[in-house]
Amino acid sequence: MLSLIQDPKFMLISLVPYDENKTKTQDNLDEVTSLVNTFGGSVSVVATQNAARGDSSTYIGKGKAHELADTIVEKGIDVAVINDNLKSSQLHTLKKIFQELKPEILVWDRTDLILQIFEKHASTAEAKLQIKLANIRHKGPELYGTGITMSQQGGGIGTRGLGETNSEIMKRHWRSEINKIEKQLEKLTAGQFRQMENRKNTSIPMISIIGYTNAGKSTLFNLLSKKHNLTKDALFVTLDSSVGELYLPKIESKVFISDTIGFIQNLPAETINAFKSTLMETLNADLLLHIIDISDHLMLDKIAVVEEVLSGLGIDTKKQIYVFNKIDCPNKVNRDEIKQRFAAFNPQFISAKTREGYSQLVDAIEKELFRL
Repeated sequence: MLSLIQDPKFMLISLVPYDENKTKTQDNLDEVTSLVNTFGGSVSVVATQNAARGDSSTYIGKGKAHELADTIVEKGIDVAVINDNLKSSQLHTLKKIFQELKPEILVWDRTDLILQIFEKHASTAEAKLQIKLANIRHKGPELYGTGITMSQQGGGIGTRGLGETNSEIMKRHWRSEINKIEKQLEKLTAGQFRQMENRKNTSIPMISIIGYTNAGKSTLFNLLSKKHNLTKDALFVTLDSSVGELYLPKIESKVFISDTIGFIQNLPAETINAFKSTLMETLNADLLLHIIDISDHLMLDKIAVVEEVLSGLGIDTKKQIYVFNKIDCPNKVNRDEIKQRFAAFNPQFISAKTREGYSQLVDAIEKELFRL
């Protein structure tokens, strides 16, 4: 059991396109390393394979897979993580090759790693069910693949039908599990729906804080709402939505404000869909505060990732304020260029940690919501 291993050793496996620059390669590896650290493991081996695209069978090629199997044994690796979202057949083949030499090795793709982190951070029944739902959806193709394998192994006369029946049984079980969890989630979120409807009936505006994971959403939420949600220099600390109140002095009234799960690149749609109940406040918000780490040299890429997720949720046309956070950190960004480039999003500059820029942000919120 991995939970019994203190500081499990990870191997990172990443495919690198021939034309990809070294900076982008290192940035990708740094992010998945942060994911491993957030999980509670340490990276012992980083393996890269140059290729234009993933091998259809093993993703990294059979020769490379067997080479890494030897390294897994030699370095005492506990978990091998492929830094991509693999097809179930690719993951199955890699597991087979690696487990021939080390039967207890765990083999995860990027989504598996993220879901494992979610599971470790989940503290409420709702979050645990959402993660279970995402996991089942992610494993669905693998279950299908198992059923197909059973069908093929049936072989002779009169046995193929049995294999096909097994496959159908597994599919029905998979769908049944999803329906069961969705019904449980509906019951758990019924109260949340009522609270949200009550807030809407009061005509008090709702603001939702969104952004790439670890951009400082919870710190900003705490600053604006005067609450004390957990903040930590790690990915995916917030899994459950939180709602607080922000007082706006010019109109002498309050608005509701919510904090929610952070976004990340290459997160499959089924994972986002599993967190729809957590994202309800965001889906129904009157204004989005898109928080951005101004000290991150990948800032523009991460803005694009968040906008892509918003588009997938169908809320990319909602009113947004771009909140450039961590201005207390060293950075070489030209604020005038940012103001010009993102003028449509009324860019604001703040340090949620030191409160610098706080009053200007509150003014911008008032103007955006009430056109003062």
